[in-house]
Amino acid sequence: MKKNTLVVAPSLAAGIGQPGQIRLTGKFISGMLAYVDDWDGPVTLLIEPDPNAHSVNLDDVWVAVDELPFQVVVANFDSQQARQTMVEAAVVMGGTDHRMNHAAATCAKARVPFVMVTEYTLKTRLQIVDADDVVFWRRWRRRQWAVGQEKAIVASIRLAAGLQCNGTPTYEAYRDLNPNTLLYFDSRVSQDMIADQPGLANRRLATDAQLPLRLAFSGRLNAMKGADHLVKVAVSLRELGVPFRFDIYGDGPLASQMSRDIQSHGLEGIVVLGGVLDFATELMPRVREDIDLFVCCHRQGDPSCTYLETLACGVPIVGYDNEAFAGLLRQCPAGFAVAMDDHDALAREIARLAHTPHELLAMAQAGLELARKHTFESEFAARMNHMKALLAEPSGTVRT
Repeated sequence: MKKNTLVVAPSLAAGIGQPGQIRLTGKFISGMLAYVDDWDGPVTLLIEPDPNAHSVNLDDVWVAVDELPFQVVVANFDSQQARQTMVEAAVVMGGTDHRMNHAAATCAKARVPFVMVTEYTLKTRLQIVDADDVVFWRRWRRRQWAVGQEKAIVASIRLAAGLQCNGTPTYEAYRDLNPNTLLYFDSRVSQDMIADQPGLANRRLATDAQLPLRLAFSGRLNAMKGADHLVKVAVSLRELGVPFRFDIYGDGPLASQMSRDIQSHGLEGIVVLGGVLDFATELMPRVREDIDLFVCCHRQGDPSCTYLETLACGVPIVGYDNEAFAGLLRQCPAGFAVAMDDHDALAREIARLAHTPHELLAMAQAGLELARKHTFESEFAARMNHMKALLAEPSGTVRT
């Protein structure tokens, strides 16, 4: 391996297909291509194999390894091959996956800078555990495991040469553990995809209170994302007498039940399951042109790209006060949060905003300003500069 190689070791696993083919996600590949374009040297993907025939990702693609402009090493992270790949790199970037617990120490011993990327705080990981419908003893065991893993994460952050925090929750939780910490907001939105102005600006909501409010949600239809609360919000809105249309985009394990719930509550034609849309050519234009307000029932604080991507469309957000959304609102008044799991309160807030379109518009404009400051180009450049700076630092000092 060449001395100036960047090794990227994601939590994502690679599906194994026909010889020479692996399964990744379209979003991940686009990110790897950006690394190749910007890094002054070779880029290697170090990734674990996924034995499953399918994944839960919505944008899976099969690619030929020899057609990719970066090297691919498929190996378990605790294998000798993976360790060798790390110690021969110029910089290694990896996440908080338990399979990577040894990476910071392995790299520090070899005097290779390791950059750790964080997304979930312990609070969020516990919320994800609680969102699953499992028996109490299994939930207890998972929570105990998460607490133990937090100790390993903290130890790795202290050893790492740098820390990159996706969203405010982990930045606020971990920034004092590492003197070389960067806050960024993950987003697929490039500068040319950002709306010039909110689509709401051209609507007649201010003069016609009976005009239906156009609502939307996009993402995985599972309990972790609060998809089981979306139809409940719609039922409450109808009871409040609010005219609306609610488009729900995505797929997941709750899709069938949501379809049945829509029918049982007589919401056909009002709440519409729109399936999975292509991000750039279908979803972004649809939200930008046809939606007034995004409804986000996320029951945990993952730093979802959905937040910035929605704001870039000129659309404000109402949602639960998980730590990611609450942190975003501290940066910018681009929406409104209610107490976690209170879908009736969420409906009441939507009803209030339906009668105050000037407030909706102000939030949409504030969100656009935030999105313009955190485009894919600007966030990616900041992250790459953060890693490149490590190449100029002496490698003889190991943090303990």
